[in-house]
Amino acid sequence: MVSRIIELEQRDAGEEDRTTRFVESARGTWTVVRRHRVILFVTMALCVLAGAIYILLSTPDYRATASVEVEDVPAGAAGAGAMQKPVSAADTESMMQTELEVLRSRALAEDVARDLALVGSPVFFQGMDARRPAQGQGSLTQRQVEHEQVIKLLRDNLQVELPGKSRVLRISFVSADPALSARVANSYADSLIRADLKRGFESGVQARRFLLGELDGARKDLERAERDLAVYASRTGAVPVEAATDEDKKNDGKKADDRAAKPDAAPVPEGSTAARLAQLNAFRAQAVADRIAAQKRWESAKAASAETLPEVLGNGAMQQLMAERAQARAALVEERQFRKDAHPEMREARARLAALDDQAQAMANTIRASLRQEYEVAAHGEKQIASEIAALEGDARVERGRDMQVSMMGRSVETYRLLHDSLLQRYRDMASQAGFQAGRIQPLDRAAVPTTPFAPHAGRVMLLASLGGIFLGLLLIAARHMFDDAVTSADTLAERVNLPLLGAVLATGDQPAAPDIFVPIAQSLQLASVAGLPRSILVTSAQEEEGKSLTVNALARALAQLDKKVLVIDADMRRPVQHSLFRVNATRGISEVLTGQAKAEDLIVDSGVAGVSLLPCGAVPPNPAELLSTPALDALLGAVRDRYDTVLIDAPPILGMSDAQLLAAKVQVTLLVVEWGRNHHGGLRVAVERLRRAGGSIVGAVLTKAHGRAYEYDYHRGG
Repeated sequence: MVSRIIELEQRDAGEEDRTTRFVESARGTWTVVRRHRVILFVTMALCVLAGAIYILLSTPDYRATASVEVEDVPAGAAGAGAMQKPVSAADTESMMQTELEVLRSRALAEDVARDLALVGSPVFFQGMDARRPAQGQGSLTQRQVEHEQVIKLLRDNLQVELPGKSRVLRISFVSADPALSARVANSYADSLIRADLKRGFESGVQARRFLLGELDGARKDLERAERDLAVYASRTGAVPVEAATDEDKKNDGKKADDRAAKPDAAPVPEGSTAARLAQLNAFRAQAVADRIAAQKRWESAKAASAETLPEVLGNGAMQQLMAERAQARAALVEERQFRKDAHPEMREARARLAALDDQAQAMANTIRASLRQEYEVAAHGEKQIASEIAALEGDARVERGRDMQVSMMGRSVETYRLLHDSLLQRYRDMASQAGFQAGRIQPLDRAAVPTTPFAPHAGRVMLLASLGGIFLGLLLIAARHMFDDAVTSADTLAERVNLPLLGAVLATGDQPAAPDIFVPIAQSLQLASVAGLPRSILVTSAQEEEGKSLTVNALARALAQLDKKVLVIDADMRRPVQHSLFRVNATRGISEVLTGQAKAEDLIVDSGVAGVSLLPCGAVPPNPAELLSTPALDALLGAVRDRYDTVLIDAPPILGMSDAQLLAAKVQVTLLVVEWGRNHHGGLRVAVERLRRAGGSIVGAVLTKAHGRAYEYDYHRGG
């Protein structure tokens, strides 16, 4: 919960920061626009004046508009009797775009020129405010050149509109003559309608010609298919398929549906190979069933006892014989109770029982043999039927192939016949409607002679001129703000580089300004830090000749008047001038200190100004940047810092050299000298950014070479 509250607070703080930045940016933009409002007003006034001059010098143009409606293929058009596909939105848009291109075409412009006899008419050129060609050009005659110019004027001044997703075309023509504009617009509408009718008629003729060729080809294909079917039927003896009437087609359709619902009920012609094959297949099925039954009976007879066979048990003679044998066996058992086996009657009874057993066994074997014979007869019959079926299947395959070929050729004949009949009916319909071809484009409104000019539109021109003036003025203000970084006041200084202005100094030529002028600046420097006057101050400028050396000299004198002990170090080892400004003759200085040739206290000289000492440049080294990047500079500043209230360092300009950046990183604060009204072309911003990237702390800026009311504060002008 706490993390959620913290997140919401951070989000609110971020939104407040964005709002604050936006407000500050808007306020800064408004300040820039207000400061350069003269540019904005002058630009607007010039643009409005240019618009007014344009309106006064322009020839008034008149626009006349005619409209036509574009429809789909009408009901009376050729082929309308056939089923038409619904027209989609994409097709409609494509059709309307096509009509727009037709209106803009050269062919339609030539038709209008012929219709109105514009070639050779001076009225047309007067109405178009154009000069009529007086002679030919190159290989073209004067009339050909005039014809080309008429076509170009017609196409350039034609305006075609398609309002929204409607089917209405607005045809407008603009010229200096209102009557000419109306005539040309109406002629364009009439020419478009005529061109549409002509295209429809020509397309109908071409369609009939095409259908006639297709009909002739379909007739030849039908004749060839019928001839091929007759030749094949006569060669193979097949029966050709007769052409079906409409009633036959309906009946055939019903029969086909019945066959689809009941596949087993398909009729087969009697006496055909297929019928005989179906009959033999039925016989074979019966023979297989009989053979299987006989085989089962025979296998049962082989595996079981003869007396237990159902066929034996079901035989009447066998049943009687078995009954007699049972009686004989019972009689033998009964005799055995009273007589011995050797008794004649016992032997006779056993002999009679054995004879009955032999008879029963013989009769059972006979029945078993009959079962085997039945099986063999059934198997032989099955094989014979199978051989007949195999012989008949070959004939059936040949007959099926012949029937299939006949059927295919019959379908081909029927297809060509249907195609021929359809093309014939289509051709008859188009021939009957040839004289009643309707167009898709219908007139809607005729162009009337305009009474008021179309152009120039005074209100629109003045509005565009005003808006253009505002835009151009803002563009000029932005360009000046971006590329003109001249500083003339505290506000412009803050606007350009976001620095405070410590003071402004009037132009004094090559001589230092009076110390009294720099006293307020020196007092401001005493408030630059919490500890008071900074112990080391670097004075530099963006470019040369901005007065930084004079500023260092005058500032040292002003600090001395405030009872401050000051050391001036001339670190501009490229163009040293401090020894000249203080009128000191010194041949050795900071360059010798940094190279270790001498000590600072031995080379510091009295400047002739009470409280101000000078460490001159000395010999000009070939590589000042390398000397300033050594630790000797830190040692020098550390050695003199405690002996003086502050150290003023005169540094080379920032742009084009790295000396100032090296020195800015060593000192406590940096003072930037800016020449009044000098346009650095963006260099001032670059210089300040380089100092800040080098680690320098810029305390403020001094405006030098000021003119007039340079440092007067104006609440309304902002400087």
